[in-house]
Amino acid sequence: MKITIGEIVKAQGLRGEVKVRPMTDDLVRFGRLSSVLVGGIPFKLRSVNVRGDFVYLSFDGVSDRNAAEVLVGKLVEIDRSQAKKLGEGEYFAVDLIGCKVYLTDGEYIGILNRIDNFGSADIFTVKGVKTVRFPFLKRLGLQYNEYEKTIILDKDRFGEVSCYED
Repeated sequence: MKITIGEIVKAQGLRGEVKVRPMTDDLVRFGRLSSVLVGGIPFKLRSVNVRGDFVYLSFDGVSDRNAAEVLVGKLVEIDRSQAKKLGEGEYFAVDLIGCKVYLTDGEYIGILNRIDNFGSADIFTVKGVKTVRFPFLKRLGLQYNEYEKTIILDKDRFGEVSCYED
């Protein structure tokens, strides 16, 4: 199973470096990798630099801006075996996709089918009778059961932050 850790947002400079918007909270982790998948194709990392909220990567075989431009928009992934070990109460976003979402009173909301990150918080999209979006916030009291593939959220807090589509 593959885990997405970033998206290439632009070519950087003239020597084939790319700018990556990370989709992980551990940017230092990029420096421990020797290779990644870009658009499903394996690439050996030549260099990794973290600057601010972005990661800059260069790959063997990508030596100029034109070659880097081809990679823009592609996802950077790793095999699950390369991922960090999770602690108690931690999970990967990819594991939440497909979970049934309920509120603390038992109300069924739908199936979590997408998680986007726009900077300040992950945005969960749940498809049910209606589509609902909400930011993942600790105060939602997310309870995840990996065996039953369920998520339970605090009903009151959910009502404060959720947005239903027509």
